[in-house]
Amino acid sequence: MGPDSCTLAATGDAIIAHPVSQFQGNDEQFDALLDVLQGADAAVTQLEPVFVDGSLRHASLSQVRDQYQYLAPFPGALIGTDPELVDELTAMGLNLFTLASNHALDFGDDGLETTLAALRDHGLTFAGIGDDRADARAPAYLETDAGRVALVDASTSVPPGGAAGVSTARFDGAPGINPLHVEWTYRVTPEHLEQLREIAQQTGIEAVKSEWLRRENPDWTDDDAFYFMGMRFVPATEQRPPGIYQSLRQQDREAILAQVGDAAANADWVVMGLHSHQSRDGNRNTSEVPSFLQRFAHDCVDAGADAVVVTGPHTLRGIEVYQNNLVCYSLGNLFFQDDAFYRIPDTISETTDSAVPDVRGDTVSDDAASDVDHDVDNWQSVVPECTFDAEGGLDRVTLYPCTLQPDATRPRRGMPVLATGERAASILQTVARRSVPFGTTVRIEDDVGIVEWS
Repeated sequence: MGPDSCTLAATGDAIIAHPVSQFQGNDEQFDALLDVLQGADAAVTQLEPVFVDGSLRHASLSQVRDQYQYLAPFPGALIGTDPELVDELTAMGLNLFTLASNHALDFGDDGLETTLAALRDHGLTFAGIGDDRADARAPAYLETDAGRVALVDASTSVPPGGAAGVSTARFDGAPGINPLHVEWTYRVTPEHLEQLREIAQQTGIEAVKSEWLRRENPDWTDDDAFYFMGMRFVPATEQRPPGIYQSLRQQDREAILAQVGDAAANADWVVMGLHSHQSRDGNRNTSEVPSFLQRFAHDCVDAGADAVVVTGPHTLRGIEVYQNNLVCYSLGNLFFQDDAFYRIPDTISETTDSAVPDVRGDTVSDDAASDVDHDVDNWQSVVPECTFDAEGGLDRVTLYPCTLQPDATRPRRGMPVLATGERAASILQTVARRSVPFGTTVRIEDDVGIVEWS
């Protein structure tokens, strides 16, 4: 006989840099958040910083100006934190950790190995990184009073060289993340496509491209698309007008869905984590959900996932109930302690107009106002508390709004507490508005959101 129900709490990216346990018992709204997390059978978060110690050097990551090799909101930024802070997270009630992200290799293989060792030494349930591709892709399991909970994790934001390698009889695979590569297709009018063909012929591109196409795509000769300067072009149609279209690499997609199926066969409940910075139309880190991401979330539910939790864009997105299972398209940040940023490139101003956080050393200011100029979504979040019934269907979803206290003094800034009053209403109204396209209604009462679906 299976469990009667299961309660899952989901959170966003935990960019944590220093302890917070000293506030327990001294901050009513922090304690209220802990009540939610500690009261759940399973509570999941995305651990974005690498666990580092004094012996590690960061990787020499360059700012890649290539849409296919998307690194981070601030390309070349490095995020690391003390391995001992894992105790802070577990004390909060968090017991499921997703690790696949664009920052997982910020400190090279050594940093990834340090992270793996810290998690294993603490006996934690984590997924998304591993010693090779099979290890990074495999489900992890947590035994709870509500039954066994499985966790699968992947990332569509893959750092160069960061995908875990496949082990063979002759070679050991390299450590890394579980990749879910995104492929781009550009649709243009037939007239513009013909112009590209003419340019390729005149410049000599057409004469030499076969060599790199064989390396990048062995099946390119069977493809009816036209490749120009590494980009894939196809004719636009009435149904698919000119624009940028993104799709998932089929091999990655099938392998990950197979792991979700295996997890469902071996556990009572399955959580699928996905780190994904992509947005619609080739953009990134916006509140809009790209079509490929929604399709894949549905595929995961169809394969056996009870909940799909997306992290990465550091913004609040909508919530969907698909086939009576929960899909969170982004919950924002659980922590945003910018002390975790080891490096922000000096040339960052050349690539973005966004403000960047002050980081370690003398550049950190004690004046809250001087640092609080990030996008507002960096500093707010929601924590869904989801109850599943004995048949695996979603019974109830309550949204707890959180503020990361952007106006607080340095020790508290970036630490989550439950929001109240006007701030709670504003956060919940944002989620409600962004959930409308998914047919989801969020009813607000007493500083929480009640998710309603048909």
